[in-house]
Amino acid sequence: MSEAPRQSKPQSDRAKWTYGKILHAAGLVFEKNGYEGASVNEIIKVAGVTKGAFYFHFEAKKDLAVAILESTLQVDGLIIGQEIKLQEVVDTGLILGHKITREPQIRAALRLSVSYNAASIYGTPWPEWIKFNTAQLAEAQQRGEVGIDVDPKAQAHQIAGTWSGLVLTGHSVYGNLEGLEERVALMYVNLMTVIAHPRLMRKIDFSPTRGRDLYQAFLDKNS
Repeated sequence: MSEAPRQSKPQSDRAKWTYGKILHAAGLVFEKNGYEGASVNEIIKVAGVTKGAFYFHFEAKKDLAVAILESTLQVDGLIIGQEIKLQEVVDTGLILGHKITREPQIRAALRLSVSYNAASIYGTPWPEWIKFNTAQLAEAQQRGEVGIDVDPKAQAHQIAGTWSGLVLTGHSVYGNLEGLEERVALMYVNLMTVIAHPRLMRKIDFSPTRGRDLYQAFLDKNS
């Protein structure tokens, strides 16, 4: 995914509204029960839609899982073309860190993506995320923001593993995602301290609230 992740378009007609309700319900059920434990009937019940409405949008549970995972590739609020490319790298993780604390679809996507059989059943977004972060870091390196000894792909793998690990361990330790945005921000401070040119550290905004602010600005603009 060398290009920027997709950004959501405002949904207005009834079909899109129903699609959104089903996807939200699927997020709740997948987050709670995982893929194997979720049933189409339960998702329909939680969504409050008819079977006909459900099957108009999705043929099977697998299609729902694919749609949930594809939703993680939407980084609404990410500003492309910033003066500092590494700020874009940080913003990507901060926005997702904010969204996962509030949107069951993103939490469900993480649970689905770390399932042992995910790749063979419904796929996983991790290769696309690693590809995208690799491209971000490679461009930052070309700009002189990152040392020439840094391996962009290796660091992209590190970001994916550490970001997801913070979510999973945080939920296991605390039973919720409170404080996640602060932990994600600190993760990027630690990473950039190692790989970024020292002159950039004071220019990069690592505020834990930055992801929330960028996402809210996107919502306000498209409301």
